[in-house]
Amino acid sequence: MFLTKYKPNSTLESIFDSFDRQFFPILRSWSRDDDGEAFRLPLTNINETEKEYVITMEMPGVEKKDVDVSVDGDELVISAERSGKVESEGLLRSEIRSEKFRRSFSLGRTVDRDNIKAKLENGVLKVTLAKKAESVGRKVDVA
Repeated sequence: MFLTKYKPNSTLESIFDSFDRQFFPILRSWSRDDDGEAFRLPLTNINETEKEYVITMEMPGVEKKDVDVSVDGDELVISAERSGKVESEGLLRSEIRSEKFRRSFSLGRTVDRDNIKAKLENGVLKVTLAKKAESVGRKVDVA
C-alpha cells in the first residue's frame, strides 16, 4: 500500500492545474515541494534485471559535486542543481538557467539498501540498486 500526502488545494488552484495539464503538458515536468520551491522532474528510465534495478536519469549540465543520492527511510531521494552561469561578455541572449532537479522513489522490500551505487557521466545519472540475496530468484533442480 502506498500513502500519499494530503495537500489541500483551493478551487481556483485546481482549475489552473487542470488547465495547465490539458493545454501545457510540458509543465508537468516541473513540480513544487512543500515550501513552494520549484524543481524539475528529470526524465527517467527504470529497468529490472534478475539481480538489480537500474534507474537512469537525464541531468544535463549537472556536475558530480552537485548531485545528492540518499535513502530516507523507505524512499530513495535523488536531487541535483545545475548552475546557469555563463560568460556575460558579449552576451546577446540568455536562455540557460539555473535549475534544481529532484525525484524520489519508494524502495520495496527487495532492495539492498547497503548496496546502492550511483554514477554520473555525460549528463546521465545511473543509479544501481542491488536486490537482496533472498529476493533473487533461483532455479530448483528437479530430481
